[in-house]
Amino acid sequence: MMSELDKLEFVGREEHLNRIISHVQEPNLHVVLVEGRGGIGKTWLLHALKSRLNQVQIGTSEIIDCDMPVFKDAEDLCTQIAKQLYDSTYKEWLLRLRQLREDENRLSQTAYEQERRQLEKFLVDEINRKSRQQRLVFLIDTVEKLGQAGLREEVWEHLGNLCHQLDNAVLIFAGRPSIARQILEKSFKKDELTYFELNEFTHEDVQTYILCKEEQLHFTLGQELVKKIILLSGGSPIMIEFGVEYAYREVIPDWLESEDIETIPSRLEKTGGFEAEMVRHITQLRTSMDRLTLLLSHIYPLDSSDIANLLEISPEDAQKLFLDAQSYFFIKPVMGGYQISLHDIVRDLVEKYVWTDIDPDEEWRKRDSRIAAKYFEKKDYELGPQKRILEVQRHSDNSHQVANIEFLIEEVKQLREFNTNRWLWNALYANPTRGFETWYEVTDRIRRQAKKFSFVKQLVAIAKEFEKDLNPDQKLKLIIFESRIVHALKDKSTTVHEVRKLEGILSEQSSNSSHKADIYNVLGMLNTKLHLYDEALKYQQECLSLVQGNNLSSIPGVANLVGYLYRQLNNFQEAEKYYKLGWDAAMEVDTPDKGLTQVMASIQNNLGFLYGQQKDYVKAEQCFKAAIDMWSSVESDREIANAEIASATISVDNGNYVKAKQLLEQALSRCDNEENDNQILCRAYFELGLNQWFSAEVVNEAVWDVTQVEWDLNLLSLAQDALEKSLKLAEKYGLEEELPRILHQAASVYWHLGFQKCDRTLQDQALKLNDRSYQTSLEYNDTRYAIDSLVGKAEFDYYAKAYEHISDYARELSDRFQSYENIHPLYFGRILRIEGDVAFQQANYDFAFSKYAQGIPKIFQHGGFGPYSIQHELNLLQKKIERLPIELSKTLIQQLKSQWKDHKALKEWCDQQMFLTRIRATKQPSSHA
Repeated sequence: MMSELDKLEFVGREEHLNRIISHVQEPNLHVVLVEGRGGIGKTWLLHALKSRLNQVQIGTSEIIDCDMPVFKDAEDLCTQIAKQLYDSTYKEWLLRLRQLREDENRLSQTAYEQERRQLEKFLVDEINRKSRQQRLVFLIDTVEKLGQAGLREEVWEHLGNLCHQLDNAVLIFAGRPSIARQILEKSFKKDELTYFELNEFTHEDVQTYILCKEEQLHFTLGQELVKKIILLSGGSPIMIEFGVEYAYREVIPDWLESEDIETIPSRLEKTGGFEAEMVRHITQLRTSMDRLTLLLSHIYPLDSSDIANLLEISPEDAQKLFLDAQSYFFIKPVMGGYQISLHDIVRDLVEKYVWTDIDPDEEWRKRDSRIAAKYFEKKDYELGPQKRILEVQRHSDNSHQVANIEFLIEEVKQLREFNTNRWLWNALYANPTRGFETWYEVTDRIRRQAKKFSFVKQLVAIAKEFEKDLNPDQKLKLIIFESRIVHALKDKSTTVHEVRKLEGILSEQSSNSSHKADIYNVLGMLNTKLHLYDEALKYQQECLSLVQGNNLSSIPGVANLVGYLYRQLNNFQEAEKYYKLGWDAAMEVDTPDKGLTQVMASIQNNLGFLYGQQKDYVKAEQCFKAAIDMWSSVESDREIANAEIASATISVDNGNYVKAKQLLEQALSRCDNEENDNQILCRAYFELGLNQWFSAEVVNEAVWDVTQVEWDLNLLSLAQDALEKSLKLAEKYGLEEELPRILHQAASVYWHLGFQKCDRTLQDQALKLNDRSYQTSLEYNDTRYAIDSLVGKAEFDYYAKAYEHISDYARELSDRFQSYENIHPLYFGRILRIEGDVAFQQANYDFAFSKYAQGIPKIFQHGGFGPYSIQHELNLLQKKIERLPIELSKTLIQQLKSQWKDHKALKEWCDQQMFLTRIRATKQPSSHA
């Protein structure tokens, strides 16, 4: 029997070998790329390099083979590189990589790329640290398989960037021709990269090669057989190895031994050629090896335990077969020798020539996959408790062992993900339609509970392999599932594309399609994400009408979404109607599960917010308490925090700043993990900033113009700090929907700080923040904050006495957003009031009061909040009236009253002002110049 060492002893390619060793020792070289077709000897070359480089005191890695299902991206390769360094490096790398992958959908693209660069720098630093002792070479094989299709260019750019940063290390990449050469040659100078192409041996090379193999194996092929192999192999090392291996093991095909060299070519023409016959002959090996080879061509890599279960043999026989198999040239050890796989070219050839002959209907392979799916499913469920046991140890152990337990948990996670991949792939292969239902159940659970979106995307790629074999209903289900992933991600352009795709599918669906409600629901969610609330409402109402007919359990959740959309459109009556519709439907269920409890809590929370906006604070408080109690029953701290923030928002609007602060501090105390709680933290800090700003106003009854209002600078600084925290979280975690309001309110705080301190720098920052809010609002269809920030521009100009552009802002508001006047009356009222204030400063009182007459009822309709409350506005207007001559005051009050005849409370206010003016007439003249 050939030993592993004998099997891998290098024969041929001596010139290439020497040249590569010479190049590797050049100080500027970072990359060697070796290309050649499958079976040309790239792997053998790497094994020879490993041996020779060690002899010249150059540290070499184990050969890292990318022909593995786990190699999905550049980081997977880097994981194997980290494994070749220090134990501590590998452990830290693995934990940091997990964090990066979990952050992929949490962080903004900018923050994610920054974290990715930091992780890359960590690995580069560790490689450079180790390479200070001696030059290092990393040997990487089958690189054409690295990365998922469509992303390989990005993978190679990433690897090129990593290699540029190495001080005393070289990466040798070997693989079939791919885009690697084109990208690497663009990135590196000539002395930094060298390229080799391996071609077939000449006849003389083949003869030398066979002589060397005969010496190595201590046996003779015979002159005739050598001639035949030289002629038929075409100079391909792997075909030569087939001939030598079969002869050595005395299982050589009869025709190769007995037929004349002249007649063999015509015989091979009928059967597919020499390589087809060589590979087909694998099935003539002894039974267990034959079966293992076929299994490995379909399911790989495998360890001895996998072999025992999949071939249904004893563990002892499996271990023996596992070891014996490694003596065959076409079997290679992988994953540090713990598993074996077929050489990729042999796997391709078996697929092409063997399976088509012996399993044309794929029933054999499907049977293997059925066994494999059950086996890997069992392993998957066994790995779950292992992880939980380690997690218990982590929480109970406060010693230095915690870091090691974290690493062990991560290894179990990786193993389980790899195992889940193999389970679902085999389930789909064995029976695509039945396997898809398993795939959907498992993948949807991971999406909803674990939210591992990078892993979910890997599982989606598996399902896409079998898409053509799914039935129409399942194909649609897969499309809808992909759309739900898009909703969870942060890319606006992808969301827009997904909406168009689903709208196209919707137009093609028959009226009785069972998935129509799902499509409407996802379209509603996607449009909500884009702030297109009218469109979203249309789709969610369609969804609701369908589920009311055939899926009663879905009514509460969908009705809640419809109510939310009506609230966004300021139609409070309809919002309440649908919230209550959802509540009543949920009340029909006698024993609510956790999911329904959370929906009911959400409805109560939304009702609380709605009643608060309508100034019914008692009912609002009652609903918020019910929501918190319901979420407490299912131990959902995160949702309780959301309810506390919603309640605090209403308290801020109500001017109850002390209570709001307490609620927000409670919400913040529930968040112990920034990565998981980033959105809650972002919102809590925003509301805290708003609360500090509104409570910072120094009450002064003598103030008659907004520019005279003074602020507690300490509280304003606290507001600035909270809003900056909120902004950092939004930017770091890509919370784009939060940006418009944070930017605008931060701009207001910066402005007031700058104005009161006479600090032009702060005021300039305020202008930039507000302009960014306006642009971001337009980009993300956030109409409310587009309007608010446009009014903010007018407000800041008024403070700065730059009156000339204020009418332009008012015109832009009217031209661009007129249809939203009834939804956002506060802001339309405020810009009219600002125009009135400009006219008042210019002593154009008739025009000023005509603007007040239009603007104040709009502010009254909304009620306002903080410094923009209706009471605040009326107090300032009263002080303005007091500055005017008595008769002018009476005339202007009368004009206001006549225009406010439909507003009882405002008419009464005018009567109060008229009486106060009469009293004033008895005391003193106006002081206004």
